[in-house]
Amino acid sequence: MHELFRSRRGGGIGWFALGTAGMLAAILPAQQSTSAGVWTPGVVAGSALVGVGLNKGIQFRRSRERRVLRELAATGHLPVSVSRRLKGNFLPLHGTASEDNPLLAKGVAPRSSTPSIMAATPAQVLADAQQDTLDAVQGFFNAKRLGGQLPILLALPALRIMTGSTATSNSGPSYVQSQNDEPSGGQVAAGLLLAAGGVTYMFVHNAPYSDAKFAELRASYLAGTPLPPAIRTRLKEKHIAAGRTYRARMERKAARRRR
Repeated sequence: MHELFRSRRGGGIGWFALGTAGMLAAILPAQQSTSAGVWTPGVVAGSALVGVGLNKGIQFRRSRERRVLRELAATGHLPVSVSRRLKGNFLPLHGTASEDNPLLAKGVAPRSSTPSIMAATPAQVLADAQQDTLDAVQGFFNAKRLGGQLPILLALPALRIMTGSTATSNSGPSYVQSQNDEPSGGQVAAGLLLAAGGVTYMFVHNAPYSDAKFAELRASYLAGTPLPPAIRTRLKEKHIAAGRTYRARMERKAARRRR
């Protein structure tokens, strides 16, 4: 349920952003040039995408998620619009072995007549600490990769430069037919340079935080090699929670594939 609502909300944000960018790309050139008209198909398509994004955001908002979960706990039933989507990547599964034990949560006393069974051995304590560290590293890597994708936003200004939409035209007599200015070679080169710079930065920035680098770091850490100081000093508590959530999601996805 949580994965379904979170995924649909994220998709709604993506559709809304894509539609907004399309509408701006169709409208802004007309505002900057007297000879450029609004590209109607772009406005229509952008409006449709914005509508899809708003619909997803409203349908899978957090307040509705909490209400659906309360109804499920009270009645055992789900709305048809939700239950029919619980399939594929969102197929319900039993908790995996690595899921947090609610009996060990902060402020909850274990209900056991044999406390020695609940007591963890030193080896288990070490394994849990190592897993927390690896979860923090995974969360840190994911955050850095997300930040490295921000240069994709340069695609819109690069496209505007290459299409010559930033050029201005002087207003002439009414009997003179206006002509659209073609982009110059310098504008095309500047747009390509801007786009190539963003893509290059994305790859260079994300290279040290790839899945292959994480697997290599994980193997060396489990073999007894300490984490590099450049990574160890930058780990925060929020990275542990983010990495643990990501690992649980990957384990559930792998379990669904095996079914």
